[in-house]
Amino acid sequence: MYNKPWLNALGLVCKMNLLIQLVIFLLHKGSYWEGTYRYMGTYTDPNQLGFAIISTLSILFLLKDKWKYLFVLVALFLIMQTSSSGMLIALFILVSMDSMIMLKRAMDNGGISYTVLFLIILGIGGVIALFMLDIIHIDWDHFRVSDKLNNNNSVLQSFINDRALNVAQDHPEYFLFGYGEGFQFPRYGHQEEMHSTWISLCYYYGIVPFCILLAWIYSNVRRIKLEVLPIYCAIFLEAFTLVNHRQASFWMIILLANVCCRDDSDNGYEFYDVLENEGNKSA
Repeated sequence: MYNKPWLNALGLVCKMNLLIQLVIFLLHKGSYWEGTYRYMGTYTDPNQLGFAIISTLSILFLLKDKWKYLFVLVALFLIMQTSSSGMLIALFILVSMDSMIMLKRAMDNGGISYTVLFLIILGIGGVIALFMLDIIHIDWDHFRVSDKLNNNNSVLQSFINDRALNVAQDHPEYFLFGYGEGFQFPRYGHQEEMHSTWISLCYYYGIVPFCILLAWIYSNVRRIKLEVLPIYCAIFLEAFTLVNHRQASFWMIILLANVCCRDDSDNGYEFYDVLENEGNKSA
C-alpha cells in the first residue's frame, strides 16, 4: 500500500468490482435471498453484497478517484436492489458529508457564490419533495422500515431483535471473556447467527481483545484529515448495524488511513518512496 502503482491498480480493481456486479444484475445472472426481492448478486447474503459495494466505494473515495461520483450512482442502484437500510444510510452519510466538505472548500476558494449555494439547496429540497409527494416512487417496504418502527417494542429492543443480539441480552456474562464466533448458539436455543456488529465482536471475543482491536484501529486512523472523515464516519457508524469484518475491504480501509490521509501538498512518487521506506522499517 506504500506503492503508488499498486494504489492505482487497487482503484482500477475497485471500479471493476462495481461494474462487474452491475453487469451481473443487468444480465439477470445474480441470486436473490431465499426467493425474495432482496438481491445478493454473487454473494450469499444481501447485506454482504451491500457492504462490499459501500466498502469498495469508500476505497475509491480514499484514493480520491476522479470518477468516484459516477460510481456513487452505480453503488446507489445496487444497494437499492439489496434493500439494505444500513448500507443506504452509510451511503447517505458518505456522500452528504463529502459534498458539504467540497462545497465549503469551493466557497472558501471563491468558486461558489451564495446564490449558487441557494440554488443547490433548493434543488436538493426539490428532489426531497418529489420523494415525499410520491412523484418519484420508492417502495420503502422493501427496506422493512415500517417493520422496524411500527411495533410494540422499544427502539433498543427492536434493534436487538433485528440484529439477532438476543443471546447477548440473555447472557451478558460472555462480554467478559467471549462466547466464540459461530453460526448458531444451540446451548441457549438461539438458532440464528448474530449480525456482525461492534457489539457482536465484543461478545465473540471478550472485552479485553475487543479493546485491543479498538486501540489498533485508533492507532491507524488517528491522523486522518477532514476530507476523508466522511469515509470513516460512514463505515464506523454503519458498523453498528453491520461491520462485516470477514471482508478484507473493511481492514483495507483502516490500513489505508496511513497512506491516503496525507496533506494535498504531498504528491508525486517521492512521497510514496518515503512512505515505502517507512513501511519497510515498520515491517
